[in-house]
Amino acid sequence: MIVSGRERRLRRLFSPFSGRTVMLPIDQPLTLGPIPGLVDVTKALPNLLAGEPDAVIAHRGVIQRIPAELLDRTGLVMHLSGGTGLSGRGYAKTLTGSVGDAVRLGVDAVSVHITFGVAEEREMLADAARVVAECAQWDMPLLAMVYVHGGEPGSMPGRIAHAARAAAVLGADLVKVPYTGSDESFAPVIEGCFAPVLVAGGELDPDDGALPAMVEAALRAGAAGACVGRNVFQHEDPQRVLATLRATVHSPSTCLPYSEGVPNHV
Repeated sequence: MIVSGRERRLRRLFSPFSGRTVMLPIDQPLTLGPIPGLVDVTKALPNLLAGEPDAVIAHRGVIQRIPAELLDRTGLVMHLSGGTGLSGRGYAKTLTGSVGDAVRLGVDAVSVHITFGVAEEREMLADAARVVAECAQWDMPLLAMVYVHGGEPGSMPGRIAHAARAAAVLGADLVKVPYTGSDESFAPVIEGCFAPVLVAGGELDPDDGALPAMVEAALRAGAAGACVGRNVFQHEDPQRVLATLRATVHSPSTCLPYSEGVPNHV
């Protein structure tokens, strides 16, 4: 049997026991500046990666500064798009790197951000399609971070389902979306998206029980894992949050047999 580079890379992002993943995005400072938790990223990284997320997502400048020994148990995803809040339209993203750049840095996947429902949507779709074509050349998996502008996620599950499906149709291997408020409303988002769906974490919630409850509900709806940033790195104990997330996502009660896990899931 011939195994593709895409499959090998995806295996490094997903647990072979649960067929799921806990990803830690730390790409936010490009948009928001030196936010709490990542003001000194060099100091923050050892503590964050000691929590053993299945993958960390960052821009090129941060990836270049992550010591290789910190990634023994963690996959690496390079984020290829960005925009700053200084413009007043930080949700409007443009490409900031290429798949070739990511290959040279030895990453396991790349990601792009698409904001639907804004004037710049057309350009972001074109950028995503360009990255999909590059990924095909390199057998590189693509994570699409998908958001819909114009309201709270709980008020527009249908629009989020549309955006998630659009990302899969474009060729994304994985799709990250915000939670729509209940497993009943989130299930159609996952059902309508033939790529595995990861649930986003959003802003830091002071209620420690809210995040695992939300992730558990997303898993019940069929999510393939969680992609949580600020609720981890802005918490006073990031390792404890990651341990809770890992226990929730990779719970033995919901684990798939290895043969039914990653290869069939993705």
